Amino acid sequence: MTEQRRTLAKKILNHIHRGEITTNGEGKLPSERDMASFLGVTRPILRQAIAVLEAFGVLEIRDRQGIFMTNYEISEMVFPGDWPPSTMLEIFQVRMLLEPSAARMVAENRTPEALRTIKESVAQMAVIIDSERPDRENLLAKWNRILHARIIAAAKNQFLSRIYETISQAYESASTSIPFRREELPFDAIYDEHLRIVDAIERKDGDAAAALVLEHLQSSVQRAAHSLKNSGFGGETAIMENLFSSDSSKKP
Repeated sequence: MTEQRRTLAKKILNHIHRGEITTNGEGKLPSERDMASFLGVTRPILRQAIAVLEAFGVLEIRDRQGIFMTNYEISEMVFPGDWPPSTMLEIFQVRMLLEPSAARMVAENRTPEALRTIKESVAQMAVIIDSERPDRENLLAKWNRILHARIIAAAKNQFLSRIYETISQAYESASTSIPFRREELPFDAIYDEHLRIVDAIERKDGDAAAALVLEHLQSSVQRAAHSLKNSGFGGETAIMENLFSSDSSKKP
């Protein structure tokens, strides 16, 4: 999504909310030509922005009839790249629901090949931690994602994989948007958390794998809250710390 069409999509939505772009009794918007003229853009660019709004469920394009507002109301459009810090809370909540159960499935049913790729990921993390590479933090973040993705993939459930892919993309966008201080992360501790998860999977201990994944995610929430606090997001820190406290005693 280019910056131009996402900016224009937000602009159109704002004009609609302010009553500057109006609909008729059936919810039909002005023609493309009229809206393009009003907004001072070309019709091809306008169509791209309208497609964005259609994807969000705000507009509906009806063949040979025009562009219509739907009944779905949205006050603000949040795109990847401009996530609010509270998004991380919601992402971690979903991850806590899915990943411990997935780890249990993998531990109890893993194949030798799945275990090999999972162990390869954590081994790569060890090599990076011991290195003095200037891009160490980014590489560790990359192999952290790969490790979690390989555990999900080893569950061999296509629907779980698709759900996790969506969550992973949202997490990547949110963590890029929010000013986390990766240089402050305790890499040795994070590596140890992953190593214990992989060890439980290797031992085929499903209960331990699930519990260790949950503990790792709870620790990740605590680290994220600390990073947000250092970046000036006090309110968001309190929300995430409450999640950590309320879930710390739960087991999957």
